[in-house]
Parts: sequence; C-alpha cells; structure tokens
Amino acid sequence: MTLAWTPFLQPAPGVQHWWWMLVVPMALGVSMAYKAVRTKDLADWPRDVLRMTLQILAAVVGIALGLYVLVILVLPLLPAE
Repeated sequence: MTLAWTPFLQPAPGVQHWWWMLVVPMALGVSMAYKAVRTKDLADWPRDVLRMTLQILAAVVGIALGLYVLVILVLPLLPAE
C-alpha cells in the first residue's frame, strides 16, 4: 500500500531488488549541483557533469569491489582466534 508509506522510516516500496541503481541519479544530481557552481564556462557544463558522474560511479564500483575482495577473499583467510 503506497498511501501508507512513511519516507525515511520505511524502505521505498518496489525498489528492494534494484536499490543499488539509485546511486546513478544521486551521482548525476550531485554532479549537476556541484558543477553548476564550479564550472567557469557554462558551455562546458554538460561535459563536466558527465565526467564527474562517471568519476563518482567509478569510485563507488571501486569501493564495492575492494570491500568484496576484503570480506569474501581476505577475511576468511585470517585465523579465527
């Protein structure tokens, strides 16, 4: 029931399987706001926004891969005690 959904207290309905894809609009929004203030020539704004969005997404993927390697591959090799 969507009418009874309370934001910030309950998960959004219908996004349980693809919640990780919400990083794309978040990265785009942050890039658009940041580059709107920082870009000297607004003709370069779309290119700068795209580049920063891709940098944010690459950093998130890199962090996810690093944590995967740490948790799945490295931590099981450590002694239990």
